[in-house]
Amino acid sequence: MKTYSLWVKAMILLSLATGFAFSGAYSQEQFRLSDYVNPDYRWKKLDFGFSLGGNNGFTKETVENGISEKDLEHTFRTGFSLNYYATNNSLFYQGYQSFLFSGDIDARKEKYTDENADLESSYKSNSQDLTFYGGTVNRFYNRKKQFFEADVFMTGTLRNSNGQYSADFEELPFKYKTTNRDYWLDVSMPLLVGLGRIEEVQDARLAVYILDDLTKSGDLKRALENEEIMAFAHFITETKNQRYFDLRLKKIAEITAIDSFLTVLDLKAKSGASYYTLLNDNWDNAMLPVRMSGGRFSIGLVPGIKWNTDEYASYYRDTLSSPDIIQDYADIDKGNSFDRSLSFKALYSWEKPSSLYWQHSVNSSFIYTLNDYQSDNKIYDQDTLTSESEYWKDIPELLLSLSYRIAYYPNTRTKISLRINSDLEQNWYEATVNDEPQLKSDDLALSNGILLSCYYYISPRLRFTLDLTSNYTYDLNNQEGPVEVFTKEKLHGLSNSINASIRYSIF
Repeated sequence: MKTYSLWVKAMILLSLATGFAFSGAYSQEQFRLSDYVNPDYRWKKLDFGFSLGGNNGFTKETVENGISEKDLEHTFRTGFSLNYYATNNSLFYQGYQSFLFSGDIDARKEKYTDENADLESSYKSNSQDLTFYGGTVNRFYNRKKQFFEADVFMTGTLRNSNGQYSADFEELPFKYKTTNRDYWLDVSMPLLVGLGRIEEVQDARLAVYILDDLTKSGDLKRALENEEIMAFAHFITETKNQRYFDLRLKKIAEITAIDSFLTVLDLKAKSGASYYTLLNDNWDNAMLPVRMSGGRFSIGLVPGIKWNTDEYASYYRDTLSSPDIIQDYADIDKGNSFDRSLSFKALYSWEKPSSLYWQHSVNSSFIYTLNDYQSDNKIYDQDTLTSESEYWKDIPELLLSLSYRIAYYPNTRTKISLRINSDLEQNWYEATVNDEPQLKSDDLALSNGILLSCYYYISPRLRFTLDLTSNYTYDLNNQEGPVEVFTKEKLHGLSNSINASIRYSIF
């Protein structure tokens, strides 16, 4: 009978997904999330991470004929990361800044011994990776919700690696060293103007959940008016954006602040265990997901550059001129590339929390991009330039995208969402190598998809998850080669996937 009851609860999910109306709320009947406007706030955080590790390995192989071989390996790894994030929200400004700097060092040593021949060979390598990311979004508003947006996004990577080989007996030509250098930089700067504003309203949602639970448990003397709910939500936003070094002290201060607010308004009916446990439970579980409200349209230009340089070299010892004279030489492959782009963008986003439980989202974009890509490559054999090429391509690209998402949040632990999207991409490609035309092509790609995602909290012991995806793709490609070779290719694709699970906790 108990098992049957559990399956009945699981079937309720299907009713919820098709629009089952949730009842029993109190505060949400008189307060709309879409009415919430955030107060002015600032918040910053800086995280530093450090890692250290390594391993050793040893193997020995002996066979019946007396051959004995040994391998010894040592590895050492260390890394660090520095992450900074800041956000600022006011009547005339909305934006955030995010910066990440990380590095990794990897050292490795291998040693091989052939005991029968009394020979040893070894390999040492080390590599260093440095990565930098910086992003800032800045929207400057006037009182009519018109804004100018200036953003900067930058990513950079530096990678170096070296390897050294040694042996008791060097069989010529002998490769004794390798080096690899790879440097990459990507910068874009959107410049947009627009109208409208989108606010995060999950703090108002949290306020309503706290008040509803305390009302149901009898821990509040009365229901709150709209203005009082708005003030409570503002207080939650300001409380959440205070910085603390110790997360335990942060939690204590936050719960104490919420309790003080309700006490000052003389709302506490009693101070039993249910009052504090409900505050703590909602503070831990009702803050997410992020809810949005409002609409925003923007239009503008996005210039960008990408730069990359890489070099791989192998160093040898060999008898080039005379068997008695050992000489060094290198085989090197060098490459450089530079990509300039200019995009015209028109973007629209609309977020509507129609109730405490339902969220509607619409996103659309029109992007037309001009790309100018140039690269050159040089190959050296035995320190002599043997091959050199210059490559150029022009890739205008058009992208249209439209998506709609409806989400249902029946409680603080459950979410169900349905997303429908359609994307169209058209690009025109023209390439030359050493000023000689190589290839012309145009490609049209269309993608339509639907995604149903569910996480249903049936009971403390029973959870149900479901992800269902269906996607249709169409691709039309026309190519024209330098020797009057024409190709036309059509591709249709349909993919479907489903993943469902039920988790039941026995204890």
